[in-house]
Amino acid sequence: MRVLFLASFGGCRHSTVGRRLWPLARALAARGHQTALLIPAWDCPEEVRGPRAWEEGKGRVSVIIPPLGPGARGVYPWLGRRLRREIVAYQPHVLIVSKGLGYAGWAARWWWKRGARVVVDVDDLEQAWQQEQGRHPWIVRMLARQERALIQDAAGVVVASRFLQSYWASARGSNASLYYLPNGLTPASTRVPVETHPPRVLLLTRGHDVDAGVLARVWLQVHARVPRATLFIVGGWRPSDSLPQTRVLGWLSRPDYFQAIRSAALGLFLPQKNPLVQAKSPVRVLDCLAQGVPVVTLDVGEYGALTRHAGGSPAKDTRMLLAQLVHLLTDVQARGRVSEEIFAHIPRLHWAERAAGLEAWLQDGT
Repeated sequence: MRVLFLASFGGCRHSTVGRRLWPLARALAARGHQTALLIPAWDCPEEVRGPRAWEEGKGRVSVIIPPLGPGARGVYPWLGRRLRREIVAYQPHVLIVSKGLGYAGWAARWWWKRGARVVVDVDDLEQAWQQEQGRHPWIVRMLARQERALIQDAAGVVVASRFLQSYWASARGSNASLYYLPNGLTPASTRVPVETHPPRVLLLTRGHDVDAGVLARVWLQVHARVPRATLFIVGGWRPSDSLPQTRVLGWLSRPDYFQAIRSAALGLFLPQKNPLVQAKSPVRVLDCLAQGVPVVTLDVGEYGALTRHAGGSPAKDTRMLLAQLVHLLTDVQARGRVSEEIFAHIPRLHWAERAAGLEAWLQDGT
């Protein structure tokens, strides 16, 4: 197959391109398909150096970033036409458009009107996310209408979570032509020896996905039972009240981020049970699992599903979560066994496996 992935934005500010589209395109290319990634970098002018395309990595994926043309502040009148020109030049058997918003959404709908095969890849609940970002209500409504219209007309829809599968099955009136494809991982070359690490807990969060009240209650009890335990918080959030033995590291560079994971005894996730969180396929959970770092999480949405797929046991309530935390922090041998179990299971979460499933679904005709 000749598959063209069409992003809705660049890769400098959001993770969708680098953490979902790019590894999926590479994994499909490694299976013998011709793949390319078309990126309208309207939000990342620094990525644009004029027309360019190159092949990068083992998967032989062509990356195309067309020039923006005249414009500013995200408004580039010629960009839509340039995207359409690149689509026509590539002549994909299937166009997979991420989110289907803005310039990418317009170009995908234009291609669909020509009778072509268009699939929409959805990795979050866009309307809720736009509201979370404080976008103007009319922009939120416009983007929601654009996304919904394209998803209803598309040949198929790829969804990153069971929540999105149910949500869009209801909107389309059927579960047919929907494919569940959570995010994947690439396993580390070696397992992290967590059994040799001090009792350090790593909380990875973007802010909206952590229940602060649960964190405070749980961590105070952990500290009372395991006084040596430390909590490191990585991401765009800090607790409003000081917690004992806690360091807030903020956003980290990619090398420092993975070093923080590899130095932890376990990863902690306390997701809130709301649509915005349940719709996501959290790469931070996968980043821990890829290193063999045990994950302790509440059983919410894909947080629980990904942990379970790696042989873990997501907690049904905070009492069970607290018991897991204390057990893994105090029993280093048990921690090592859990880590080994994770590392044995994670091949099923590999992007290669995700791509194999997507390939079969696409070849089946969605």
